[in-house]
Amino acid sequence: MKRGLFILAHGSRSPEAKKQLENVVENIEKKGKAQFQFIESGAMELSKPSFPEGIQRLIDKGAEEIVIVPLFLFFGNHIKKDIPRILEDIKTKHPEVKFTLTSPIGEDPRIVDILIEKGNQAR
Repeated sequence: MKRGLFILAHGSRSPEAKKQLENVVENIEKKGKAQFQFIESGAMELSKPSFPEGIQRLIDKGAEEIVIVPLFLFFGNHIKKDIPRILEDIKTKHPEVKFTLTSPIGEDPRIVDILIEKGNQAR
């Protein structure tokens, strides 16, 4: 089964934020190509491609299974309401594709190490 990884960001009008997301995706491509044949990103708002547009790019490339990783820290309204609603619409349009939505990254225990490291860098 051809797998796609979709990184879902909040989105921003800032060109720097868009570049940072592109850098994250490039780094994932370097490390994750063995697990995922296709990698894309998109945004909930303010940036392109949108969530549905980015998913469509993966489908157009041939992804049969798509794992969606929200690049969000916590369970806010986008995670609880907006993303599931949009994903249901996408699933209805593409019943042939298997979709998996992961939890936001804020629950990952490795975040603690990152926060401590960032705090120590401030010395």
